[in-house]
Amino acid sequence: MKIEWIGTGSGLNPKLGNTSFMVSGTEKRNLLVDVGYTVPFKLMESDRLKDVSDIVITHTHADHIGGIEAVAFMNYFCYKLRGKYRINLYLASNEFAHNLWEHSLSGGLGKLQSENNKPFNATLDDYFEVKIGKEIEIPGIPKLFLFPTLHVLGMENYGLRFDNGVFYSGDSVELPSYDSRIIFQDCQFFETNSDVHMPYDKLKRELPKEVKEKTYLVHLGNGWDKKDVKKDGFAGFVMPGQIFEF
Repeated sequence: MKIEWIGTGSGLNPKLGNTSFMVSGTEKRNLLVDVGYTVPFKLMESDRLKDVSDIVITHTHADHIGGIEAVAFMNYFCYKLRGKYRINLYLASNEFAHNLWEHSLSGGLGKLQSENNKPFNATLDDYFEVKIGKEIEIPGIPKLFLFPTLHVLGMENYGLRFDNGVFYSGDSVELPSYDSRIIFQDCQFFETNSDVHMPYDKLKRELPKEVKEKTYLVHLGNGWDKKDVKKDGFAGFVMPGQIFEF
């Protein structure tokens, strides 16, 4: 299993790109985790957008879904990935799929024009093979699980855990699973009474030493470059383009 980080920045730090990573394994399948507004264009720079076979979305903020329209149109019109050739889109629940389409995507993707110049109303299924559920099996990639975690009150939101022990918190105010093999943890560099990301100082205070040593920090906002992350006991900050192999 290989993880390549496309971007590791927060929604308000486009310099590092929206937090997203690509997972590949022993088969010709490439899973993209989240598609923020910077992600498809970063992949197009290296001509790798067409290699994405599977996508999973953790929640519906723009820095995690803002690039889906570009992916959908590139696949539909440029790569001609339609019908049985659509890429797989994994969503945790039917309600999640409904909200993603009705409240985020339909305004841009809902109207299509056929090749015989006839308009029609599109659905998410015209662009993707939508698969609903919290357990995801992709040939050549370790089985993964979507687990609910708190980000913004009232918002459906998930982290990921692969059955080889790789843990990704997603955007979350909850501490990671201590028994994970390696942890990729969301963080922010301030602390308030209404946090929606995990404060760096809280992680520094509350994670045991042996857990911090296997915790890499992502979703980096302003202030990340002012911290001595390894001196504070963490494995490090993740940078765009960084690769982890297991």
